[in-house]
Amino acid sequence: MQDYLKFLKKLPKELRLRVIEAIDQIALGEVANLDVKRLSAEYEVYRCRVDKIRILFQKRGDGNYVLDIGFRGDVYKKLKNLG
Repeated sequence: MQDYLKFLKKLPKELRLRVIEAIDQIALGEVANLDVKRLSAEYEVYRCRVDKIRILFQKRGDGNYVLDIGFRGDVYKKLKNLG
């Protein structure tokens, strides 16, 4: 099981539902209503903020891919592995 799925299961239900809704919108490419910021121009990496949770995702030609989900202090470590 992916680490971010384990992380989601540990969240309170209300927050988990908000995160899952944001993931659905990211997957559909409907990010206009989300708090999204570009983190890396070279790798097309973005973060979506949902309360204290950050969703890192990457835009590719065929869609958006979730890289990691976690609390804001921990999730950015994943970016170091891209380079």
